[in-house]
Amino acid sequence: MLSVVIPTQNSEEGLARTLASLVPAAAEGIVREVVVSDAGSSDGTRIVADAAGCSLVDNSGGWLTRVTAGVHVARRASWFLILAPNVHLERDWYREAASFVERSERAGRADANVATFRIAYDEFGWRPRLAERMVGFSCALFGRPLREQGLIISRRHFEGLSARIADRFAGHGDLVGRLSRAAIHMLRADAVVLPPTRGGRAAPSYGRLLRITSSGLGFPTPTGDWTEE
Repeated sequence: MLSVVIPTQNSEEGLARTLASLVPAAAEGIVREVVVSDAGSSDGTRIVADAAGCSLVDNSGGWLTRVTAGVHVARRASWFLILAPNVHLERDWYREAASFVERSERAGRADANVATFRIAYDEFGWRPRLAERMVGFSCALFGRPLREQGLIISRRHFEGLSARIADRFAGHGDLVGRLSRAAIHMLRADAVVLPPTRGGRAAPSYGRLLRITSSGLGFPTPTGDWTEE
């Protein structure tokens, strides 16, 4: 039912943790394959992908170029879950995702509907909770989910959208910016952004959240593109 595409760059730890959340879905036959599209990682990203049985694609382009390369390689499903590394999908997410795909196909909306997950940050304190609410507000008002929330989209829909984006360094925002707000469905399951395991803080990227909100409200966007990785 789903092929998973994960664009990576030096994502060894994050990839391993993300793949762990896909195991139950693979056991149920919902996830048919996982394609890792890697931009020349110098850490153990490729080793993790190979050990987990993922297909591996080398691509040094931007986020959208890497995702497109992964979509072209994947052949076992007509729907894709585009997922960032270091995101752990909440238990039983795949049942809700399968239901969304089935309902979209029955309604003849496979070429229009997309789905994304709610976001959660695996940190204590008020900042992560505020970030979660900001993301929810942005999605509800502007229809611009973060790449960490994942995106479930059919092959034909993805190919139709990406074909109209010429920039090989285009990012997640360039893709979701072309989606109709009414066509974006928020699933109840959480995409949990995990903190790093070797020191440092998790990266809710509060500055990026501010840029998204400012852009959606029509205010001048601060320096930096919120679609960048």
